Formats: sequence, C-alpha cells, structure tokens
Amino acid sequence: MAQKTLIRTSERALLPIGDIPELHESLQSDRRKLRLHPLAQPNAGDINLPSFLALLGTFPIKVHKHRNQFRCVGNIRMWELCRAWFDPTQKVPVEVARGRIDREYWGRNQLLELVYLNVTFGLTADDCASLHEIVMDWPKALGLAPLFSSKVAYQRAMRVGKGRMSRG
Repeated sequence: MAQKTLIRTSERALLPIGDIPELHESLQSDRRKLRLHPLAQPNAGDINLPSFLALLGTFPIKVHKHRNQFRCVGNIRMWELCRAWFDPTQKVPVEVARGRIDREYWGRNQLLELVYLNVTFGLTADDCASLHEIVMDWPKALGLAPLFSSKVAYQRAMRVGKGRMSRG
C-alpha cells in the first residue's frame, strides 16, 4: 500500500481527555463496518494510575484536530481506557498530528495497533476469539495480505489452545 498521508509535523501536548470526545470518523466507520467487538477492560482500581500516565508519556495518544475538535487517531486502546477511568478534566499526554490525513494510513495503523499489540501482550481467551474475527476480515478490507497464515498460527501467536477459541 502506498503511503499518501502527509503528516507535516506533530507536537506533544497535554489535553484534558474530555477534549478528545471521539475517534476520527474514518476509524469509526471501519469499526462499524467490521463490527468490532469491544475488548475487556481492566478495573481502574487494579491499575496504578500514575504508572499508567507515565506510560502515556512514553506512548501518547495520537490526535488530529478537525474543525476545532480533537479526534483520536492512534493509541486508541489507551484513549478508551483514559475516557473510562479519568474525569474529563484529567490532562493526558497527546501527540497532535498536523497535515492531511489519509484514511488508509490510519485504518492500517488501527489494525496493526489492535492486532499486533494484543498479540505481543496477550489477551483473554474470549478477547482472542473476538480479535480472530477482526484478523480474518480487516486485512482484506484494507487490501493487505493476511496477518496470519492460519487460525492455528494465530492461536500459537496468542498462546491460546483451540478449545479456548470456541467462539472464533
């Protein structure tokens, strides 16, 4: 896939999480089209929130400003967790992307973030089954090669036995 996106600059900032109310519309469209299941969410009480914010300092939420409104375009999982766990006034580290945004670029990044980060870090068996459905459909929709050669290869990468993947 040829990269057409021209991100001229980006800058780091702190924004209240309430100032980032939604995903970029192309990412919302992808999620609706592919009927993405929400992933399980840890309880905020089980997480050391200062450490979580430190992690965000290293891997900030990526946002794009459109018509005076910020929209999330990257590090979507962290954005979802921040919206669930924090008061809307809580400031979080962001990277503001400036320039023209190409739909395929962000769609590809959302797929890689959703799949490969979760493959790397692991998920529950139910989430693995939901993610497998995405792995099978999304690359085709974006014109990408399959991410895994087979369901067995996916199960090995996720370290989940076939009996625990009954949904997928």
